[in-house]
Amino acid sequence: MPIATSVAVKPADAKALAIVDAANDFLATLNDAQRKAVVCAFDDNQQRARWSNFPTSFVERGGIMRRDLNPEQRAALDRLLGEVLSERGVRNAHMQMAADDKLKGGDGPAADFGSDFYYVAFVGAPSTDKPWLFQFGGHHLAINVTFVGAEASFSPMLTGGQPLTIDFEGRKTYITKRELDAAHGLLASLDAAQKKAAVRGDERIDLILGPGEYGTTLAPEGISGAKLNAAQKLLLLAVVEARVSQFNGRDAAAKMAAVRSHIDNLHFGWWGPQDKPGTAYFRITGPGLVMEYSPQQLGSDDPTEHAHNMYRDPANDYGAAWVAAKK
Repeated sequence: MPIATSVAVKPADAKALAIVDAANDFLATLNDAQRKAVVCAFDDNQQRARWSNFPTSFVERGGIMRRDLNPEQRAALDRLLGEVLSERGVRNAHMQMAADDKLKGGDGPAADFGSDFYYVAFVGAPSTDKPWLFQFGGHHLAINVTFVGAEASFSPMLTGGQPLTIDFEGRKTYITKRELDAAHGLLASLDAAQKKAAVRGDERIDLILGPGEYGTTLAPEGISGAKLNAAQKLLLLAVVEARVSQFNGRDAAAKMAAVRSHIDNLHFGWWGPQDKPGTAYFRITGPGLVMEYSPQQLGSDDPTEHAHNMYRDPANDYGAAWVAAKK
């Protein structure tokens, strides 16, 4: 991605200051070698794209691994995550890492599974007046947030996990339940004609906008928001909000306001079974938004327990609307 030499930056607000302060507090806990490893140049596009649904033994990450952070440093990283994400977003990240702990064991690639094998990196130094990117992720998780003053783009963001049913904080939890419930609620509300427009196939399809798909454009498929009644539009917004609510409150509110303003131009498409939650692929596309939910099945794996899910803003992937050089 080309990088602009100058960027118009809106003045920092309280949230921008809090995020940068938390980022600098984290950096202050690191030694010189660690700081050198974690902060990359802002024009380092190789690092910018160094994320994947695959484990780190398959796709090497950059930055610092959680395994190499002491308790003080991990606590500072958690405080930073708590500023970048909402409480729900932090919980989701920790649930996904807990799920990966269940996959750890033995020799080979599985030895590199688990919550130790998640990385933090900054592309560009944290700043309130210059663009920079915060990255956190590993297997099945990639948080990439570009900050420019008082604005942020959470695109691209990979979530999901395996297994999706885990014991977390003393109770059995299905990681993506809120989003699946919202999507099935919307599908169930459709009448026959609406469902015919929404359902694009009886077989699920695979993730389209995963790693390496910067700049890929998807045509809208499915039923448009313009064809939904008022109650159904609220159900559609609930599906989007289930994912966007992982952003911190400022940025979630801004994104949801933009989504509501374009509700008639959103499209909801469905591929796969309609009566088996967690087995179908679905997608929402619209101005500034593409969301995919993609169940995975490898061999005899249960697709309800393995999902690769993407959020992208095609107009602002990696903050391109703010930082890409004009042609």
